[in-house]
Amino acid sequence: MRHLRVTYLATFLALVLYGTALSQTIQVDEGANTIRLEVFVRSDRESSDEVKAYIEVLKSRTKGLDVQLTDVLEDKPALVRLYELSKRAGRDKPVLPAFHACDRMYFGFGGAQQSGPAIEQLFTANLYTRSTCPRCQSLKAFLPKLQRRWPAIKFVIHDVDQSSSALETWHKLCQTAGSPPGLPTIDFARRILIGYQGDDVTGAQLEELIRQVSGNQPVPTSGMYDATNNDIKYAKSYDRRLQSSAEFVPLSTFLSAMAPSRQVTSDPTDGASKVDDPTIDDPMVIDLPDEADESEIGESGELIETATTDAIELPLFGTLRVSELGMPLFTLAVGLVDGFNPCAMWVLVFLLSVLVNIKDRGKILAIAGTFVVISGLAYFAFMAAWLNVFMLIGFARPVQIALGILAVVIGAINIKDFFAFKKGVSLSIPESQKPRLYQRVRQIVAAKYLSAALAGAVALAIIVNTIELLCTAGLPALYSQVLSMQEYPAWKNYAYLFLYIVAYMLDDTVLVAVVVTTLSHRKLQEREGRWLKLLSGLVILVLGLVMLLRPEWLTLGT
Repeated sequence: MRHLRVTYLATFLALVLYGTALSQTIQVDEGANTIRLEVFVRSDRESSDEVKAYIEVLKSRTKGLDVQLTDVLEDKPALVRLYELSKRAGRDKPVLPAFHACDRMYFGFGGAQQSGPAIEQLFTANLYTRSTCPRCQSLKAFLPKLQRRWPAIKFVIHDVDQSSSALETWHKLCQTAGSPPGLPTIDFARRILIGYQGDDVTGAQLEELIRQVSGNQPVPTSGMYDATNNDIKYAKSYDRRLQSSAEFVPLSTFLSAMAPSRQVTSDPTDGASKVDDPTIDDPMVIDLPDEADESEIGESGELIETATTDAIELPLFGTLRVSELGMPLFTLAVGLVDGFNPCAMWVLVFLLSVLVNIKDRGKILAIAGTFVVISGLAYFAFMAAWLNVFMLIGFARPVQIALGILAVVIGAINIKDFFAFKKGVSLSIPESQKPRLYQRVRQIVAAKYLSAALAGAVALAIIVNTIELLCTAGLPALYSQVLSMQEYPAWKNYAYLFLYIVAYMLDDTVLVAVVVTTLSHRKLQEREGRWLKLLSGLVILVLGLVMLLRPEWLTLGT
């Protein structure tokens, strides 16, 4: 006995040192919320004292952790709950000790160093981010406020660009969730939350999830157990054998069979219970769980669901929810906002500024119309088939820097042309080259060369939309995620993608129509050409500066 006391004392001191080393200073709001950690032990097993020592240290260094330690020999309702939680975690029969928090379950105890970190994972939120992801930065900015309200929750940030293991885990999580890879990804309480639409949307959703699994909600009994009647029969011994030769009764049958009217006499402290004849149907016998062996130590339970949001925050429109708008109107609104993207608009404006010199509405409409249609088809293909690849490329900082520098140079030249038209470096056609180039343009737009002009418009549309997707991969990814949540058949998913593209291309269609209609009434003058140069130059320059200095502004909803 003295040897055991010395062992327990040494273990306790080691745990104190271990806990002190891992402790962190966390600012906590007054009246902060707590997270409940339920611990189930058997006082007649050696692990009980070691677990109690570990729990004391864990409580002392984890603010906001409400630990409820119960002895299943003495607390019969706790035994019922242990069976219920174990069943929910995918284990028909529990083993001890057992730890439950935030809808996660850990069985067994291999000591503080082996099991301690795994037990703390029960109330840990793992966040997968990227340093160049603007939504990830928004989530990180929200975490301190959330941490103050829920100090027991541990938020661990993994950068998928800095860790190959984090990248692999992130891909597996998204694959398990059946969702395209998206950032940030939050893994908490056996749920996966993908994307971040601001503190009021995703932030509120994350906190509501924490609240739901915190243990502060009343434990539903659903008539399963009447605390006024200790309505449990124990097996005749403390080992893990079933009484008599009866098969293990499913927990649902056991719980539904319990009724307050039953009379049970049992004394779990003397190693044997006074039970009725097990051959009678009425009495229900459950086994007292024993200690976990080496192979049974660890967490049980699989992913419950992918907790995604049905809301997207958009400029002017505010927060849009599928549940409030309906999927068709939601699709039109998001697609319309996505269409006002300067990455492609300035290219179309530039194309039209050149095409107006043709003075042939039919040919202008054919070439510009081809550009618009192919842009829509390309965007449709990207959203339907290549979204995963372009989400990864879209947040790559070197790509943004290269595009930003190119845009700044082109924008500055166009703005210069407004004030010093055709002087110095210019993207305009030199006067000496005009006669020959005009002749080539006339040949290209002639009937026999129209196919070549259309082929050029096709290639330009694909390239422009590739760049555009790199700029704003976030919104198409978010819409695809919301669409996948609806669990529509494949044909309906593609129908909604087509509706999205119709709304997405509406602004380009209107622009082409205005240019074609205006051209039929008046000729484009040099003064108007200057203004087109200024307009496109300003848009391109601003876009380039934003890419270089504030890339997060290019992501709608952040």
